[in-house]
Amino acid sequence: MTQSVRPTRSAPVVVALWPSAAARYEVNVIRSLSAGEYAEGVLHEPRRTGVSARPRIRRVTAALTIALLMVIAGAASGYLWLQDQVAASTPQVPPIDVYAALSDSTPITVTLTLGSERVEWNTTVDDVRLNLTLWRSMHLADWNNVPEPLRHRALDNMLTRHRHILMNPRQWDAMRARDWDLVPQPMRTVAYRQMVAYWAGYYDVGGRYGLPPRMVSDTLAAIVMSESWFNHHGLFINRDQSRDIGLAGASDFARERLRQLHRLGVVDVHMTDDDYYNPWVATRFVAIWMALMLDEAGGNLDLAVRAYNRGIGNALDASGTAYLDTVHRRLTQFIRNRNAPPAWDYVWRQARALEEQEWPWMAARPRQVEPVS
Repeated sequence: MTQSVRPTRSAPVVVALWPSAAARYEVNVIRSLSAGEYAEGVLHEPRRTGVSARPRIRRVTAALTIALLMVIAGAASGYLWLQDQVAASTPQVPPIDVYAALSDSTPITVTLTLGSERVEWNTTVDDVRLNLTLWRSMHLADWNNVPEPLRHRALDNMLTRHRHILMNPRQWDAMRARDWDLVPQPMRTVAYRQMVAYWAGYYDVGGRYGLPPRMVSDTLAAIVMSESWFNHHGLFINRDQSRDIGLAGASDFARERLRQLHRLGVVDVHMTDDDYYNPWVATRFVAIWMALMLDEAGGNLDLAVRAYNRGIGNALDASGTAYLDTVHRRLTQFIRNRNAPPAWDYVWRQARALEEQEWPWMAARPRQVEPVS
């Protein structure tokens, strides 16, 4: 009997719609591991499974690289957008020239005094205001041509810079002729006049004859101006080849006579010829010599002024009269500042204000009448 064989029905194929338990386990493991631990596990996976992990590493690396590039591109795009917005909203501001803001390079022409010559010099407003080297070549006559208010600003700067030597006997005592070479001429005129006033007071010139101190010191300053125009290197060679030297125009006769009087104990200082080029010493000579001339003139100031230039024996001759007239003119116009040129007038007034601060006893003196010839 033949037995029939029934065909065997194949088992149905079931497609899993949900991840297997092994897959879910792997995801949970990945989430719980750090990036380094995960990478280490992937690298060692072939040892456990025998399947290479390199394709998976390349996919992860590629994904991270793409993500990083997208972040960089986004940041660059945002930066460019921000720059565009700032440029569109910021007003255009011209650059600031700091040097130009703090200085004035406006051209100006001034005159310089070089020896006995006066020459024109092209410079800038800023140099006129601040340049010490330029100041050293400009005398008061040169400053008359500098327009206001630049002239006043520059002279104020000069006074401020040199204030410590204008009325300071201790400083004068430490300085020599070469030190005064570095001081601008306008400041020398102030300091030398104060030196004369100091020594006139120190020796009480004219005191025994009742002469007003201010009148005496002003007259001595006018003598210095007449002799050298406040040039401590002054030199005048006479027809007989004798020399009048220094700020005071001390003659050969006067210098030798003073040395003799020092040896006799009549005067308290010995002076070499070189000393007369030192303003501090030269103004001392003026005070000592005028005190001697006043004694010879019996206290007559005008006669003593004549004798300063001519000697007491020739004091009343025509040259003595001309010298006295010169001293009186300079005493009135410059030393007492009556109708003086503008630069001298300004420096004189500023110096007088400084004198009232530094030497108040000078300002307290009563006003004096002018000497009568």
